[in-house]
Amino acid sequence: MKFTLSSFIGFILSFATLMLGSADTVGVVNFKDSLPEFLKIPFLDFTSLFVVIGGMLCGLFVMYPAGAVFKGISAIRLMFSHYNGKMEILEKEIENILEYKEGFVADKNGFIERMTKGSADKITKYLFELVSTNYSTHEIREIGEVYIDKRKTEEIKRADVLDMMAITSPAFGMFGTVLGLIVMLQNLDDPNAIGPGLSLALLTTLYGTAFANLLFAPLAKKIRFNSVLNVAREHLILEGITMVKDGRSALMIKDQLFSFIGQGSGDEK
Repeated sequence: MKFTLSSFIGFILSFATLMLGSADTVGVVNFKDSLPEFLKIPFLDFTSLFVVIGGMLCGLFVMYPAGAVFKGISAIRLMFSHYNGKMEILEKEIENILEYKEGFVADKNGFIERMTKGSADKITKYLFELVSTNYSTHEIREIGEVYIDKRKTEEIKRADVLDMMAITSPAFGMFGTVLGLIVMLQNLDDPNAIGPGLSLALLTTLYGTAFANLLFAPLAKKIRFNSVLNVAREHLILEGITMVKDGRSALMIKDQLFSFIGQGSGDEK
């Protein structure tokens, strides 16, 4: 292993965020009073957020490379994105492959050029790039399998980062709770200080638990679920394109691909 500057910078910034939240909690700084009035609303406490998020990110930058951390965080944009049903996706890909067969037969070189330059689907584009070379069908299948496994591994890494975020965020919620309780216990002689200290203590636990169970853990499960579906789709595309390259008939391609997904080509949806 070697020293990684990006991970170090990420850790320092995350630690600074954690320290800012902690310092505000114990009264060393007074960040909350500098906020505009419209941000001073119930259940929104930036000090608690700083403690939970800063602490969580500190752990992530120690455990994972910075790139893996950022990829995991970027997965949050997928929160409300979903695939259609599995069969609908796979049946659509079979229709696409049958169209590839027609285009391949009509104008092999022109069709391959169009697919390598214009296809929006990464694996389809990549496989047609392999078809355009002198690789045999067996070699294309082997290279394609490695490519699919690599993509699956990257997806699992993102899910692992999100799983760790789900584990660490409640822990740092408890960290903030302990800080809040210390503040409260230090001011037992002042009844006016007990309420804010207890409120802060409970809010950090609330944020940590909410982030873990409403965001990070569900996203990790979604990525794993979608990864299984996407691997099945990519294997089907690989099988279909290799059959197109081999010059198999459209009927054979259709029957074999439908058997690949566990149904006959004449079955009703």
